[in-house]
Amino acid sequence: MNILIVDDEYLEIEQLRYLIHRKYPLWNIFEAEDGVSAGKITEKESIHLAFVDIRLPGEDGLKLSKRLKEKQGGIEIVIVSAHQDFSYAKRAIQAEVMEYLVKPVIEQELFAVIEKYLHVNKHAVAKSPHIQYVIKQIENHFSEKLSLQEIADEIPVSASYLSHLFSEEIDSTFQEYLLSYRIHQAKKLITEQSEWSMSRIAEAVGFSSQHHFSNIFKKVEGMTPSMYKEKNI
Repeated sequence: MNILIVDDEYLEIEQLRYLIHRKYPLWNIFEAEDGVSAGKITEKESIHLAFVDIRLPGEDGLKLSKRLKEKQGGIEIVIVSAHQDFSYAKRAIQAEVMEYLVKPVIEQELFAVIEKYLHVNKHAVAKSPHIQYVIKQIENHFSEKLSLQEIADEIPVSASYLSHLFSEEIDSTFQEYLLSYRIHQAKKLITEQSEWSMSRIAEAVGFSSQHHFSNIFKKVEGMTPSMYKEKNI
């Protein structure tokens, strides 16, 4: 997954980079301080999601967003602005950007935007029957021991081909997607089955141990399962 952050304030770039990398450590993050440097990056890299400040030196963020979308058809834009004025939001909608965030960016709002992108992207991009089958197997059997090799044998195709196809269409490895889905299900159980122990939840979503579950949960959510429970119940 390739992310582009365009902002002329270094601290704003630093904050977004820190938050995104903390939850998605394997993603590539590119930085630009204006439209010129952003354009140079998109000439060399295929960007999936861009966070663009509305006020930039020279070309403003909305004009840049329009230019980026013309250059890379699949790119999605999130406008980031220190202004809550409705006129800015209206212009952002007219520029066909995905979302509009107000500075200072709130962590939960940032991740909600990213999860929205991932959800829409998964259903829009994953068109091949093989990948649809893999996703269905994950959704139906996430609580069991799953391997890409076994799923590939069921189709049947080679595991290496299926792995490459999955990464290409989903922008994530099979293992990353599986772990993310398991954590998603764990969060539902934590809030819906509040009397369950963390050990029981870990087992229910397919983790071999509570320790492994806690480590992965903290890596993905930025907090332990117990902290998440306290915060949401």
